[in-house]
Amino acid sequence: MAVTIADLIAQRESIKNKRKERYDLETSIGTITVKQPTIKLIEETLRIEGGGRQSDIELIYESVVDPNLKDKDLQQAYGCTAPSDIVPMLFQTGEIGAISSAIPAAAAACHASSCVSAFVPIMFVKISPCMS
Repeated sequence: MAVTIADLIAQRESIKNKRKERYDLETSIGTITVKQPTIKLIEETLRIEGGGRQSDIELIYESVVDPNLKDKDLQQAYGCTAPSDIVPMLFQTGEIGAISSAIPAAAAACHASSCVSAFVPIMFVKISPCMS
C-alpha cells in the first residue's frame, strides 16, 4: 500500500531526524564519519568550475565530520593553501571519487536496508551507522 499524507505527517519528526544521522566509512586513513549532504550542497558542488575531481573534493570536505577536516592545525601540518586541499593530501587519488560517491549512497543504503556494505567505483566502502 502506498504511503498516505497521514503517514507522512505522523512520520514528520522521524523523517526530519534521518537527515541528521551520521555514517561511518572505511577509508585508507581509517574510519571517517560523514553527514548526509543537503541537496543545496550537492547542487553547489556540481556547479564548481572544472567539476569532476574538484566537486568530489568539496563534497568530501563539507561532509566529513570526524576527523574534522576543517581543523586549522591539521591543515597547517599538511601545508594546505586552501582549506579543501586537505582532502587530496589525506586520501588516495582513486579513493576520492569513491568516497564522494559513497557519501550520499551511505544514507540511501542505511535507510533502505538497515545498513549494508555498498560497492562504489574503485574501492569497496563499508558503510555503517555512526554510533556516536
